[in-house]
Formats: sequence, structure tokens, C-alpha cells
Amino acid sequence: MRLRFRKTIFFEQVASRRLRLTMYLVWILTVSLFFMGTSRLIFYLMNLSAYSNLSLFELVRLLFIGIRFDLSALALLNLPVVLLMLVPIRVKYNKYYLKTVIIIAMIVNCLAILLNLIDTIYFRYISKRTTFELFQFFGNKNENIDGLLIQFLIDFWYMLVIFLILCVLLFKAFSFFKAVEPSVLKKHNWYLLHSLFFIVGIAMSVVLFRGGLQLKPISLITAANYTSSQNIPLLINSPFSIIKTLKNKSIPDFHFYEDDSIEKIYSPVHEKLRVNRFGLDSGFKNANVVILILESFGRDYIGYYNNSQPSCTPFLDSLLGQSLTFEGFANGRRSIEALPGILSGIPSLMDIDFPSSPYVNNKIDGLGTLLLKKDYHTSFFHGGNNGTMSFDVFARSAGFMHYYGRDEYNNEDDFDGKWGIFDKPFLQFAAKKFATFDQPFISAIFTLSSHHPYTIPLEDKDLLKISENSSEASIRYTDRSLREFFITSEKMEWYKNTIFIITADHTPEHARSAYFQSSMGIFAVPVAFYVPGKNIRQATGEIAQHIDILPSCMALTGNADDTVFSFGRNVFDSVSEPFTINYINGVYQYSDGKFVMKHDGNHALAFYNFINDSLLGQNAIEQYQHEVILSRNKLQGIIQQYNNRMNHNKLTIE
Repeated sequence: MRLRFRKTIFFEQVASRRLRLTMYLVWILTVSLFFMGTSRLIFYLMNLSAYSNLSLFELVRLLFIGIRFDLSALALLNLPVVLLMLVPIRVKYNKYYLKTVIIIAMIVNCLAILLNLIDTIYFRYISKRTTFELFQFFGNKNENIDGLLIQFLIDFWYMLVIFLILCVLLFKAFSFFKAVEPSVLKKHNWYLLHSLFFIVGIAMSVVLFRGGLQLKPISLITAANYTSSQNIPLLINSPFSIIKTLKNKSIPDFHFYEDDSIEKIYSPVHEKLRVNRFGLDSGFKNANVVILILESFGRDYIGYYNNSQPSCTPFLDSLLGQSLTFEGFANGRRSIEALPGILSGIPSLMDIDFPSSPYVNNKIDGLGTLLLKKDYHTSFFHGGNNGTMSFDVFARSAGFMHYYGRDEYNNEDDFDGKWGIFDKPFLQFAAKKFATFDQPFISAIFTLSSHHPYTIPLEDKDLLKISENSSEASIRYTDRSLREFFITSEKMEWYKNTIFIITADHTPEHARSAYFQSSMGIFAVPVAFYVPGKNIRQATGEIAQHIDILPSCMALTGNADDTVFSFGRNVFDSVSEPFTINYINGVYQYSDGKFVMKHDGNHALAFYNFINDSLLGQNAIEQYQHEVILSRNKLQGIIQQYNNRMNHNKLTIE
């Protein structure tokens, strides 16, 4: 009877357009969510050409999933409204107090609508949602902000009209109901109840802002879980994009060279993918590709590269002896920096890694994306927890459509208790999975056992007896796992038609010699190409880097007239010039294999003869002034192309 009575009161309040304050708050937030969705729909309708291939089902799906990102942004923007309406004080029913709260609600939600409408037009120029870099642009005194805003309003006056209409409708919706004070309760009961509402309101705001109860809050890269990179701007919203990049610094545009000359100095666009080196006059068109990314396998621990130390990798040594090998370098120091370099030709040249940067939703063409166009099956294997370091999300954005992690392995007996599945069983899982794929296929396998805390299975504990420490033992274990992987693979039909690309994500935490502690040595990893049954074995002695893998792989598997985007080079082209580039602690490091230059972006800081001074102990900048100029020109060309293309979303072939 009491429940029926309360329902009757509630519907009477609705009919009279009067609500209790807590229900009135729910109404305000619901209306705000509706208008966020409306602005997304306007975004879509005014940019139809960008989404012409989007089916009705996919559109509805994205609009529905977009609610999660809308709720995240609105939870933060409306937090003052939530706190002011739920705070357990009686004055909140004062009409002037409520008017003030409504004004705040109007301001924050109209701001959200405004940002979405601005991006409706701005998207046409940058093909992505605005990030916090927009405010840095507005804060630049050297920009003609007033003139730009006036011109924007003149050219797109109708957007101002739409904005004003939406704001009026928003106010009408907010004003449709009036908040009323509840029936008088005993004083202590009232404060107890409303204190509970206050705590619940804060808790729900936190959960909504995080996007749920999962381990990590949702971020820009989360959107790649649900759709392809070109659809991400439709899925997220502008306030969310800006909020999530508040702490991320955008990189400046550089103009060392004029637009008509920069392409001659350095270009990341590779128009001819020739194969005319190392005894090859053609590639291996439509061959399968397996990229082995070995966790923490620095050249320091690989006997093939380093005869001065006992080898921890007897099998890998023998495999490299049958391969085309380079003096390889990573383009970053962390695993999260390795994937963009290896899979998409994008080095880590910012203070923040690419997957965590404001540019993560820029359009990219990864190896998977490019080979999908050639009817390749694409997949990525990592035995860790699904979602770790957003590997699954970035792999998909690079075109690797099928992901196999701990969940897909689905056997906790092989869990190492820390990171994921032990390398040996997981590599066996991958080899057998390959046999089920249509050929040609490309698969990247990222191992994990040679990572702190360096856990290895009980049946392989014998490796501890021949190792100096657990780190070395874990590398030996992964090497043993590789041997078993190749023993299994060579029996399979796909094996002989496969190019194996061997590298590592980064160097280990402990170096065994002075060189591998130097600013060049800390990036030293293997880069090698192994093709079963093909005599391409050669130790080139040439430097190569992660970002060289994409164009080199495309040269081997494709046509000479293919055009690809990568900041690296095609190592199989005799015209290409070897170089490596890194960025650490705000300093660029560039090498052509003969010299190493350190540069702050504007000035050369140091210059070394790498051949005679591999430890980089003697700054010879005055001795090699001509070489300094050549290296500076190339480096500044790379920096200009990198920064400007990042900022203007030009990381693909137009």
C-alpha cells in the first residue's frame, strides 16, 4: 500500500511538472546526455561524405556505444551540479540557490555542445576530434585568433544559429520541471538520507567518468576497440577528447624548410619499393609474414651480435646465422613505444608515447592495414592479459584484425602468475593457429617471459644453473621456446612460404657491457629477415631500426609501384640511406652509422665519431662541421615532417 502511495505521489509530481531535487538532478543529466547525442548526430549529418561507407546498423551501433564516452565527459563537466544539488544542506532548496545551479548546468552543457559543433566543421580539416592542443593554439599570441574566429563565424554562421537553438531548447528542457522540497522529516533522518545521496552521487560520477568499473579508465585509444580509426571521431565527443589530453603536451609545428623543399630533404612517403640489394632482384610476393618481437632481447645478450659475452641465445644465434641481419636499434625505450614503430613506421619522438598522446586517433596505415588490401589475413599474438598496455587496441588500429591473448589461449595451467602465458606453450599455440589461417597471412608475436620478475616454468628451472641471474635465465627460456616453435612450424605447410622478421621491443634493464649502457647501446636490438629455403644469409653490418620494418616488409611482399608511409626506409633499396633516430629526455639522437648527433630540435648539442668512439665520450662537433650540417639538415627534416604531420593528421598516403 505504501509503495502504491509513493508511486501515486511521483506521477502526480510529474503531471504537475514538479520533482524532488534528486529526481530533478536525474532529469538534468538525462537531458544533457540527449543533447550530447544530438550534437553527435549533427556531426554525422554534416560530414556524411566521411562516413559514406557506414551502414545503418554500424551507425546505430556507434551512436549507442558513444553514450559511454558521453557519460564520461558529462560526469566530469556536471560534477559541480551534482555536488551542489546533493550536498546535505537545507539551503539548496532556496530558489536563488537553484537558479545559480541551473546557470552552472547551462554553462557547462552548452560548452560541451559548442565544442562538438566546432568540431563538426573543424573535423573537415584535421579528420579527428579536437584535443587540448586547441587551447594551446588559442593561447599563442603569435596567432591571429580574433581574425580567425571572426572569419569562422562569417563562413559558418549557420553553426552559430544551430548552437543558439540547441541552447534555447536545453534551457526549455531544464525548465520543464521545478524542484520541490520534500515532506518534512525528522532532522537527523533528513541529514542521514541526504548524506547518503551525496556519497552515492560522488561515487556514481567517478564510475561514469572512468567509463565503468574496469581496471583502467577509458581513454582515447579505447575507442579503437569498437571501430576502425576513421570512425573514431564519430564514436567519441570533443569534451572527452580534450579532457583526456589535458595532461598531454602537444608538439610544436616546425618550419625549418619551405613546404616546396622539405620533401626533397626528407620524405616519409615511399613511392618506389625496389628490391635490388643483397643478391635479390625481386621480393617474395604474397609470402606469409611472421614478425617475432622478443621481449627485452637486447643485442647485448645475443651471441651472434656480441662475441665478448657468453651467449644466452644458442638457438637464435643459429637462426640469425641463416638470416639477413642488421645492427638494429629500437625507436623507443618501452614496449608501448615499440608497436607504433614496428607495425606502423612511427618512431617515439615526443615526451609521451604515441598510444597515450593526443595523436593516437590520427589516421594511420599499419602493416596490417596495407596487407589487408592485398587479401592477407592479419593477426596479433601476445600471451599477456587482454588489454595490457593497450596492445590489442593499437594492433587493431594498425590493421591486425584478430587478437590472441591470454583469454583466447584459455588455459590457466600455463599462466606464469604475473604477466600472462609462458612463452613456450603460447608460441606452440601460435604456430598451430597459423595452420588454420587462410594464406597469405601476416602475424606479429610478442613474447613476454623475459620480463621482470623473470618467471620460468618448473620444467625449465635447469636454466637457472647455467645463468648468472633470473633475467639471463628468462632469456635462455625464451630462446628455448623459440627453438620449439620453429621445430613445430617447419613441419607445417605454411612455413616454407613465410618471411620471418626478428626484432625486440627494447633492451633489457641490465646491460652487460659499457657500450650497451651508452645512449646508443640502450636502443640496440636485433633486426633480421629469415626466409626458409632462401639463401639470403648475410651480416650486413648496416644499421637499421624498427621504423624500417614496414617499408622493407612491403617491398618484399608487394609490387615495386606500391606507395607506403613510414618514417623509416626500405633496407632492400640501394638508394636508401641508413639512419636511426631516437628521442629521450627532450633530446633527439640521430645517427647515420658513422656519426651520432645530439640535438634539441633547434641546435646541435654534440657530435661524435661513432666508428671510433662508440661510447660517445668525445664531443667532436668542432672537428666535423660539414658533417654536422648534413646530419642537422636530415634530422630537422625528419622532425619537421614528424611534428607537422602529427599535428595535421597526415600520417597516411593521401
